[in-house]
Amino acid sequence: MKPLNLPKFRQKKRPEIAKFAKMRDNIARMSTLNSIGKRLQSAVLGAKKRSDARAKSLAKAEKYNVVGAGSAITAAYEQLRNAAENTDEHLLLQNAIRRFFKQTFIVRDDALVQRAGAELIVELTFAGYIPNDSVTRAQIKEISQLAVTYYEAYGRLQRRRSLRVDIAAGWVLETLSVLAAHTIAPSEQDVAFMDFAYEYFEQSIPREVVSKKTQSDYGAALYVAIHRALLKSDVATIRAGLLTRYGVSAANIDQFIAYNKKIDALLKDGISDELYHIVNRQGAPLRVIRKMIETHEELPKELSKRESFLEAFEQQVAEEYSNIMARINKAIIRSVIFLVITKFLIGIAIEVPYDLWAHGEILWLPLIINLFFPPVYMVLLRFTLSVPGYANTTALVKRADTMLYGSNAMLMSSQLRGKKYSATFSAMYGLSCLVVFSVVIWLLLLLDFSAVHIAIFFFFFSAASFLGFRLSRMIRDLEIVRSASNGITFVRDTIYLPFVVTGRWVSDTYSQVNVVSLVLDMMIELPMKTLLRVIRQWSAFIDDRKDSIT
Repeated sequence: MKPLNLPKFRQKKRPEIAKFAKMRDNIARMSTLNSIGKRLQSAVLGAKKRSDARAKSLAKAEKYNVVGAGSAITAAYEQLRNAAENTDEHLLLQNAIRRFFKQTFIVRDDALVQRAGAELIVELTFAGYIPNDSVTRAQIKEISQLAVTYYEAYGRLQRRRSLRVDIAAGWVLETLSVLAAHTIAPSEQDVAFMDFAYEYFEQSIPREVVSKKTQSDYGAALYVAIHRALLKSDVATIRAGLLTRYGVSAANIDQFIAYNKKIDALLKDGISDELYHIVNRQGAPLRVIRKMIETHEELPKELSKRESFLEAFEQQVAEEYSNIMARINKAIIRSVIFLVITKFLIGIAIEVPYDLWAHGEILWLPLIINLFFPPVYMVLLRFTLSVPGYANTTALVKRADTMLYGSNAMLMSSQLRGKKYSATFSAMYGLSCLVVFSVVIWLLLLLDFSAVHIAIFFFFFSAASFLGFRLSRMIRDLEIVRSASNGITFVRDTIYLPFVVTGRWVSDTYSQVNVVSLVLDMMIELPMKTLLRVIRQWSAFIDDRKDSIT
């Protein structure tokens, strides 16, 4: 039987098979970390390695034990001082260090500067910023060396007549306080997050959308924008970070001056503002990732498994929603105390003397309204705040997925720029502000408020509105899907937004000349801590005398 001469069979790919293969390849690629994801994984592993090595070294090192009198007084004063200043919690340690060095440099005691490390640790321990026996003698020595270097620079800058004294002192104290804080409590996790965030935005923001004036300083401007938007850093932290990044030390005074002038120009001219708004609007998923770096020990392993990471990411979002409300409640209490303390001092200094001079008696109704209305208003604002919904959570997970596992991390133009409105809306906004201010003034006049009482009311009501706005920003920081306004929020925003703008100006002015803080620093803190230092030295002297008796 002759064999059949069949034609050779050539396997053809059917369209559905080819489509399935392409889908399978895409899923495989999406399950693998992209370059940004690998950068995050590498940065977290490096931070953990450095942190573990540091912890092992500290465990073996000799710790500095703090003994002496004054812990209860110092801790109580710090609570009052922080309430009066209403500073973000993550900046409290740094600000306390800055106040210490400011007072130390004012005294002009070279011997005190040389032992500044030990004195600083004593005060921070008494104030409750750090636990006892947590700092090594090597760290204290390093802080003392920094103090000597920057004290010498402080003196040299003071002798330069071309520089304003307050600016030169600010350069030194800001940089020194941050470096000393990092020596006491270095944050390897923030360094890892900063490197990751910088690389992500450098790749995802098209250069052509940024104005030409930022092109020459793009790297520094992006660094500043990330610090401001994602790490909530102040000027001192940004300054010290840039100087460290460029390898600038106060030992080289000419280089120190030149770079600080460049940093001042970068911050003052607003070069980073454009990038700040982009980073701030697109920063919600990165803020969640930052928290995961802090709380998830197994994050590098979770990143290797896409489903595992996204599930952990969604759980972290839910935890952040819960944590935000707790932080807001705590911040409201701190803000209310700040308003009461400030109003009490201003009432004693201005309002009561004015009433006695102008009216011959104290006008109790304006005094009571000005004292109690702003704090009560802040408490009421709390009831208008709520966490984002599930749609926002879904959008955050999707954005994190694209960011770490997607093939294209470039942000779209619609994501980079805010909405533009016609001049008609600006005119309507200006008119609404005028109406709101006019109605409030009319109501206050009906209550027999004088011009001074009205000015004080506007000052504190604007300050309370701005503080409340800052609390609402905590929620906006996690929003990628803007929640729709309801009737209550619409009325709230229409009424209080003009006062928010005024309050921001008040806050900026107040931060530059914080009368309450100056009074506390000069009239209470400096004499109190000087007296406590003398008492501790006297106690040590007595102990030595007792030991010398045979």
